[in-house]
Amino acid sequence: MRIGFGKLKYVSFVLLQSVVYGFGNPLTKIAYESITPFWLLTFRFTIALMIFLIFFGRSIISQLKSVKPSQFLPASFCMAVAYITCNLALKWTSATNVGFLMSLPVIFAPVLVVPILKRKYNFKYLPLQLIVVLGLYLLCSNGGRFQFNIGDLFALTTAIAISGALAFGEKSLESMDAFAISASQAGITAAVSFVCALLFDDFSVIPRVAPEAWMVISYLALACTCAAYVLQNSALAHLSSGTVSMLQCTQPILTALCSFILLGETLSFIGLLGAFIILGALLVLNLMEQKGSRQEKPEPGTNVLINESSEQEGI
Repeated sequence: MRIGFGKLKYVSFVLLQSVVYGFGNPLTKIAYESITPFWLLTFRFTIALMIFLIFFGRSIISQLKSVKPSQFLPASFCMAVAYITCNLALKWTSATNVGFLMSLPVIFAPVLVVPILKRKYNFKYLPLQLIVVLGLYLLCSNGGRFQFNIGDLFALTTAIAISGALAFGEKSLESMDAFAISASQAGITAAVSFVCALLFDDFSVIPRVAPEAWMVISYLALACTCAAYVLQNSALAHLSSGTVSMLQCTQPILTALCSFILLGETLSFIGLLGAFIILGALLVLNLMEQKGSRQEKPEPGTNVLINESSEQEGI
């Protein structure tokens, strides 16, 4: 990965994006001391949708009117599932585990494009997928017996749902830009979260939300949903998708660091070994994709999809 001096600014954009996401998960756990996941999601994505509409509303509405709902609804519902399961995961497992488990769409996406886009599975991914399973086992053991709790299951579901959104998103990107797709996903996520809040929570939660929780919600909406999008797409205009994907592999490490600073979360030697195995597998996969992109078009469902849509991962 050779990067000229003039592109270092855009490398810093991607690293800053990872820092923004790294703080997002542990801050969310702090917000849960006074607000429930569904109300947090409702407010976060309503604010994000309003921001998108204020700055890009005319273009977004025009695009949504010009395409069939089937062009954007499947990807949007997948992302709604991803956002909801991620926030539920943060309720029941460590922010560190969530950070690593959320890095797995690059592994799952090549599998999901087989049924969704009717493409052949590329067996070059199989060894890395098996290695990731080993890493997950060690990460969830974390020095003791294997404990794959409900929070870890939700985090794994998040990665799978994101992968589905990326696969469906390939069709969306043919007729819509990323602003319109992001706005539709924010709107659907806000709507689904509001319905879930009405069904499983009650309005008495809202008056008791602490000021620091509102600050976290604002951070998640402005930084993790909107600003991270701008940072990434500015970088993608000057860096290859393979380079951006590789730089984004810093996110789980930064999440672990931020979780240690804010929450005091730590990993045992076994947990660290599992985390580094997962991170190593992601790096190897990105190296494979970057090398292959010099010779042929990148495999659909992997780096291109992940980087075109990962502004949605500011979960």
